[in-house]
Amino acid sequence: MLPQQEEKLRDLTTQSWNLELVISGAALFAVLQLPDLLDEAFDYFRYNLMSQTAGMQGLFPLMAYSMIKATCYVLFVAFLTNFVMRAFWVGLVGLLAVYPTGIHYDRIPFTTKYAQDKMAAKLGPLNSYILRLDRRCNIVFAVAFLFVFGLIVIALSYLLTVLVYSLVRPVIPDPYWKNIKLTAYALFACYLLASIVLSLPKVRAHPVGGNLNYRFGTLTKLLFWGLYTPFVFILNTFYSHLPYQSILRTIGLMMGAFFVLIAFEFLADFSRIDRRTMSLNQRHLYTARVDSQYINSSAYDNQRADGQYIEVASIQADVIRDPYIRLYIAYPKALDTLLIRLAPEPVWSDTLPRAEKRRQFAEWSHQQINQLMRIVINDSLYRSPDLLFTQRDHPQQRGWQTVLLPTNLKMGKNTIQIRIQADSSAKGEEIMTIPFWYIPEK
Repeated sequence: MLPQQEEKLRDLTTQSWNLELVISGAALFAVLQLPDLLDEAFDYFRYNLMSQTAGMQGLFPLMAYSMIKATCYVLFVAFLTNFVMRAFWVGLVGLLAVYPTGIHYDRIPFTTKYAQDKMAAKLGPLNSYILRLDRRCNIVFAVAFLFVFGLIVIALSYLLTVLVYSLVRPVIPDPYWKNIKLTAYALFACYLLASIVLSLPKVRAHPVGGNLNYRFGTLTKLLFWGLYTPFVFILNTFYSHLPYQSILRTIGLMMGAFFVLIAFEFLADFSRIDRRTMSLNQRHLYTARVDSQYINSSAYDNQRADGQYIEVASIQADVIRDPYIRLYIAYPKALDTLLIRLAPEPVWSDTLPRAEKRRQFAEWSHQQINQLMRIVINDSLYRSPDLLFTQRDHPQQRGWQTVLLPTNLKMGKNTIQIRIQADSSAKGEEIMTIPFWYIPEK
């Protein structure tokens, strides 16, 4: 490196602290917004794009979502640590400007000569501590960006996987999908086996093995989504200056803490999505598994938070004073799995105009959903609910809505049960039971 370049680099490194403060502050603000944005994005995805909510197809997006949120919290801690350390460093630099000679240990009152000598030997001068703190701030800042790159790689990888499962998987027949999965598993097993074999010391020591090891390692560039070069520059700098055992110990501790955080975040997110689960906050005489014995705030318009999705169905209030019930039934994408099986779409004539075909499809859809949906109020079937299609504004959520005029409401507690049933002889599938209280106005 030329002397001019070295001098310029030295000037940049000595003046980088102010940029670190600005970047850390901006990053803290941005990271604080991410969890709420992730909640909104995941709720939209779960309601509008997920065709399967059971099994791995429902569990995998939740795991990806929890991992990204946990990474956001790690990023917040990393940038907050750097911000606090750098702010403390600025304070010490200002203190050194006021007292250029630093600490005079021999002038410290209320201490013995022995204590003064010990403090001088252990703590050292103020300017040396400022330099050490500056180096630590730079290291923390670089580690924070390692987490940033890792978050981007994880987020994009999981996003691709989730899109494949949600958009590509439904259009591929099951036999072909099984073959695709077996092929993917076989390729992954070959990748692991090759990485283990090529990492053996004897293999790497051989010229051919060393060449193959390097070529195989370059394949990992594809997993970094274009971030391989900046990521490796930071990582290799640490690798070349830290002891091998220290690196392994640090990676092990960080990975262990990260996976514990992911586990807690997964349980918290699972409880947020399904409020009936109590993985971390159980009670002896409390259960939310039976609809008729559980007040779900999502099922009442007067209790639901603004912008919250309706989980299954909703009525106007938990205490109804009017002689009618305004019922809304949500239509998530996952419900199509059942409805397509119960109500296959007929084959329309190709000679029909587009407008006529749309009209007939609308009439057929309206007829089918009113035949399939069975609404029971206090053990009495409500005939002809006349459900109409609707879409809520905030958040945008499709479903059906109607106004019921039951004649069997009783003073006090009542229940409204919603189930999907193909015909009277078939066993219906209950989707929700909503308890409410009817207290008519006098």
